[in-house]
Amino acid sequence: MQKDNYWVRRLSSSRLSRRRFVGGTAAIGAGAAGLALVGCGDDDDDEGDGTPASPTATTGSGETPGATTAPTVDPNAPQSGGTINGSTAGNTWDTFDIDRTVFSPTAVLMNYTNDGFLSYRDFESAELQGELAESWEVVDDTTITFKLRKNAVWDKKPPVDGRAVTVEDLAYHITRNKEAKLVDGTPDDLFKRSSSYQTVDKVDVTDAETLTVTFTRPDPFFIAATLAGPYAKVQAPEAVAEFEDTYDQLEPDKIIGTSAFVLDTFDPSGEVSWKRNPLFWGEPAWVDGIFASNLISDQAAAQAAWEQKQIDSFTPSSIQVRDDLAKTYEGKAYIQRSFGANPHAGGYFGGAEPWSNKNLIGALYRVLDRRLLLQQLLGGAGVLAGNVPPTQTAFALSEDELFEFPGYLEDHEKDIAEAKAMWDAGGGADLGPITIDVADIWEGRYRGVSESLQSMYGQLGNEVVMKIEPYSTIIQKITTNQYGGGNAAFWHGWITDVQGPEATLDVYTKYNSKGGQFFQFGVKMDEVDKWTDEAIVEFDAERRIELIKDSARKIIENYGAGEPYIEVALTNTLYWNYYHVGKPAAFITSQNLYQDNWFDQNDPTWEGRTA
Repeated sequence: MQKDNYWVRRLSSSRLSRRRFVGGTAAIGAGAAGLALVGCGDDDDDEGDGTPASPTATTGSGETPGATTAPTVDPNAPQSGGTINGSTAGNTWDTFDIDRTVFSPTAVLMNYTNDGFLSYRDFESAELQGELAESWEVVDDTTITFKLRKNAVWDKKPPVDGRAVTVEDLAYHITRNKEAKLVDGTPDDLFKRSSSYQTVDKVDVTDAETLTVTFTRPDPFFIAATLAGPYAKVQAPEAVAEFEDTYDQLEPDKIIGTSAFVLDTFDPSGEVSWKRNPLFWGEPAWVDGIFASNLISDQAAAQAAWEQKQIDSFTPSSIQVRDDLAKTYEGKAYIQRSFGANPHAGGYFGGAEPWSNKNLIGALYRVLDRRLLLQQLLGGAGVLAGNVPPTQTAFALSEDELFEFPGYLEDHEKDIAEAKAMWDAGGGADLGPITIDVADIWEGRYRGVSESLQSMYGQLGNEVVMKIEPYSTIIQKITTNQYGGGNAAFWHGWITDVQGPEATLDVYTKYNSKGGQFFQFGVKMDEVDKWTDEAIVEFDAERRIELIKDSARKIIENYGAGEPYIEVALTNTLYWNYYHVGKPAAFITSQNLYQDNWFDQNDPTWEGRTA
């Protein structure tokens, strides 16, 4: 699998060039960087968003001047109309401030409604497309200019009321994320992606159409990772000023965007809907809107809803269910396969007792039976993962190499025996009960996972207390170092979605002691600091891959360094034939739904679909 993966071939044979580059829609040699901290979108999030595939025809046609016959209509051309019915993860929302959210469902939601400077049109070809930046130019190693899209306007909601987007709006996005301060000037740790903006030296409004950004050093990732990332969505300064203190109230009128859809209704525990934006600067979406209900944790209900055409797509967690449905609906439905977006892992703070004791944390790491969890949770439809997941294949260690590390040994009995010896050597019995928080929607999706974890960790001899907690509680505990810092506690669930095939910034941000997410993990590794310091200024992809693989090995030698990975799912999503979507990807692609997704209302399977 490693040798044949697209990103191995592409990244190993290309560079992020220092030469002058002018962009509108263009390809670039490395993907968007992922982020850190918790993610609570499902790893097979089923909201009906597809990955890029440019429509090859448009609806509607007028007569050719002078023609005497009607024009030919392409029967395969996309059609307008219909509302996508999908599902989403209820109760996984923290804030509608995209700069400060750590929840991937928020990023999916706001990629429908808000534009960034630019985004990925296609991850496979690494094609970028302009959003609020109509074009951009790398003037030299430390200077980039952006040209404003002149026909973009904000939603007709107060306090913005449909005004035109300005260069100052673009400048505000960069300066707010770099400074990581609230409107009143208070520093705020919730600006989780601030470290990616720290290479910015100055942001200048050159004229009414041009923004010039200069850097303290060359930054190979600022365009293709930082600004093209799914969380880099521009917000109106007036909206931030008015709603910053109340974004956590999750009211639709506080989502003010410029993109293809407007958030229409929102219930944090249930239904969410979007409608087509009549003020959108681009071609209108093919579909009229999107409706999502909370079915993500109830596989039986989701399957029934799909079979009755109440939702348009369904991602079974069981291979057997997938195969049965594929056979039952042969010729009427199709399957798209991809890596899941959110790895299965856990987290703890390793910068203080008890988890700064490598014997203790190593024992917990090694007693975890990853292969058994792969079967129990995913029915084998997944891949064991190190701290650089297989989603980022060019940078990830192969499974064969992973199997050489403690915690991944094929002889799990050896791992267990050595785990018990380490636990005894570290004085594990003196800790008393060990508390493990399991994310509620993870347990909801994979019934019995907490019981399996309790049994595995219980082999060390201590009482294991399992708690099913919402992600909001887990986030609060993370930010106050309650998973460690004197507490014999840690957590398990989905972690933040992997946002692109380039792993360099992910590893730096989480595991370099200067990284923006290091406070969450706190395991200082001098070699990783050295290698990732070099990697983030390295333009040569082959050298970056080498440095990140070395870092990945050292992180696993340190038992995950605060983030014990388990696996990444391989998702299999079933779509009715009437529903056309783009190419699959493991990354957030909801920014492309308006271009890619449409309904063939002439297809026989359209009959009986819920309106």
